[in-house]
Amino acid sequence: MKRLIAFFLFSIPMMVSAQKTHTVAAKESFYSLGRLYNVHPKDLATYNNIPFEKGLSIGQVIKIPAASNAAPMPVLPATATETPKATPIVIKEVPKAKPSTGSAPVYHTVAAKEGLYGISKKYNVAIAEIKKWNNLSSDGLTIGSNLIVGYNGAAPAFTEQPKVTRPVTEVKNPVTKTEAPVVIQEQPKPVIRESVAEKGPANFNGGYFKAFYNQQVKEKSAGMQDKGSAGIFKSTSGWDDGKYYCLHNSAAAGSFVKITNTANNKSVYAKVLDLIPDLKQNTGIIIRISNAAASELGVSGSNFDCILNY
Repeated sequence: MKRLIAFFLFSIPMMVSAQKTHTVAAKESFYSLGRLYNVHPKDLATYNNIPFEKGLSIGQVIKIPAASNAAPMPVLPATATETPKATPIVIKEVPKAKPSTGSAPVYHTVAAKEGLYGISKKYNVAIAEIKKWNNLSSDGLTIGSNLIVGYNGAAPAFTEQPKVTRPVTEVKNPVTKTEAPVVIQEQPKPVIRESVAEKGPANFNGGYFKAFYNQQVKEKSAGMQDKGSAGIFKSTSGWDDGKYYCLHNSAAAGSFVKITNTANNKSVYAKVLDLIPDLKQNTGIIIRISNAAASELGVSGSNFDCILNY
């Protein structure tokens, strides 16, 4: 009996020395120690009689239970979120219209305020040929559209362009923007000249386009006015029917302009054909009108001062 008691007393220090402890370092917690010793964090707190919510302090010595006395900390499986694959964007190429003639068409992109007359002069091509190559039934153009203006790198020789006797607004070429097509009617072939042709005075009470201008004024919320010097170009149009034409850089092709001679307050109404050519003799002028229109305004020289309304 004495031997048994002595053996028990001798075993107590060995059992105490077998107890594992850990001194808490910076940034350590029940969770990190639980993972380190494979012990559930709450079991570790309970084993040391420490409230789990209180946490640990640096330098604190805690006892580590044997692995058989505490449930291991569960390992949560990592969840991977699969990144959805982006749907590829397929861009379909729009096939170009096949040219009616030749194998290498020359294209021109229509810019703002450009008309068939200006494009035909630029490429030395008849308006009728451009309309034929592009299947156009009218003179209207859409800004941004591509026009065939020749083949094999060169345009055909210029031929006299026919006149359109009635306004046509239908446009069959592809529409690429929302701008309204520009309609140009009854285009003469103007030749820039500095003086009025001597062909008797024209007098049509302002001209054929007066009613068109008045209608334009009613439809527009606000008009524009400009003052400056006007030039003149020679034209066969207007002498017999009062259909006066002009070149202007601000009013849209196909619209109508009122020109008033400041010397006598006479006015005529002209239809805009195209932009004023970028030539030396056009420096400083704000408009060029046909010689028939200048005749009704009573202009006897080359340039004159005027007021424009459009």
